[in-house]
Amino acid sequence: MNHTVDRPSVDPAAQGCASHLRACLTRADAHAAEADVALLVRRDDAALADAVAWDTLQRGAVSAPLAGRVLTVKACFDSAGWITHAGSRVLAGAAPAGTDAPLLAALRRLGAVLIAQTNMTEFAYGALGVNSHFGTPTTPLDTRGERVAGGSSSGAAVAVALGIADISLGSDTSGSARIPAAFCGVAGFKPSRGRYPDAGMRYLSTTFDVPGILATSAAACRQVDGALTGRVESPHAAASLRDLCFIVPERFASDGVDGEVCRAFDDWVCRLSALGARIVCKPLACLAEAGAVARAGGIIAAEAFILHRATLEAGRELYDPRVGPRIAAGAQVLAHDYVAALARLQTLAAQYHAELGEAHAVLTPTVPMLPPTIRELDNEDAYLATNARSFRLTEFANRLDLPSISLPGDLHKRRPVGLLMTGRRGDDARLLDAAARIEACLSMT
Repeated sequence: MNHTVDRPSVDPAAQGCASHLRACLTRADAHAAEADVALLVRRDDAALADAVAWDTLQRGAVSAPLAGRVLTVKACFDSAGWITHAGSRVLAGAAPAGTDAPLLAALRRLGAVLIAQTNMTEFAYGALGVNSHFGTPTTPLDTRGERVAGGSSSGAAVAVALGIADISLGSDTSGSARIPAAFCGVAGFKPSRGRYPDAGMRYLSTTFDVPGILATSAAACRQVDGALTGRVESPHAAASLRDLCFIVPERFASDGVDGEVCRAFDDWVCRLSALGARIVCKPLACLAEAGAVARAGGIIAAEAFILHRATLEAGRELYDPRVGPRIAAGAQVLAHDYVAALARLQTLAAQYHAELGEAHAVLTPTVPMLPPTIRELDNEDAYLATNARSFRLTEFANRLDLPSISLPGDLHKRRPVGLLMTGRRGDDARLLDAAARIEACLSMT
């Protein structure tokens, strides 16, 4: 299923913002069938005007760290003039947003040029990108166009993978930015809560949702993060990883992982060790328990139901049949189970940080399997089982509030697998620095 996508690495500021945008639009037209499902609304002419304006400003010595980077925004973020429908016909008749969400506005002030709103799983309640109303995006790494792109930030990942966008603004509840990044061969970053503003983002879970960044590489995610936080990027040596230490959680990183994914992960770990990184293998029982605790406490379902109670009463039939009933089930969550689960997650987070010690990150595959085909998900039971399996390795970062990034797993073979690095709460910059170094080193071997 390997497929090479023309996605050249360029500096839009050096190439010219307008020229770079035109190249992105050309790629969108060249991949029209995929782009039409991934991109729900486009603003080609307005984006070109923005790009020309940035070219003019730069000639006047006004610079911006993201000048000319082409940007898309997931349909759960407010974007002035567009309906924030979150991939659902439930909100199709809502009024368009009057202003951009603060995070989107910040990216545009920093020079990013908004080109489109991207598709997603309805209300972000699903990790495979399946959407019965707007269509299901497929990974560009599958030449047959049969395998899902992952979700819920499905269109975001496809836009970057096709070279239509340099940056995609997504969200992450259980892996929603990192899973599609792995399935599409790009990078996906989930920050610690509060690192980026989340106003103007339509939540699925008020406890677990955070904005996410998808980009061509870990280095690009690092650049976007630096621009947003005002952090000056420090140079990193790509020749050695000798000062880095990583934990591979025994059993958690391998149980239930498909053979091809497991082999790719073992190869990455061996290469990192050969490059000088210290690899420590030990059990981290808190990782699997974090996911189990959240499910037992019904945290996502309860919070989603609170947010959707009125719309469910007004038009339950408008919901995707894979989404509406799961949200409605939140009405049955018991308050004491919910509260106990939140308290237990706090304890597990403390345990995780104690066991992490001075290590830079925990390493696992991003997703335990290759992307399934759309046809394989037609059966509801198969869909629910595959969906739950898909976020087994990513969800603990959301449950314990940890920064986490999926690196493109194989830069040469272009396989839909990812290397997941998960760090310490609030230490996002250290994680991104380590990810960029690993990416640079692996690309040379």
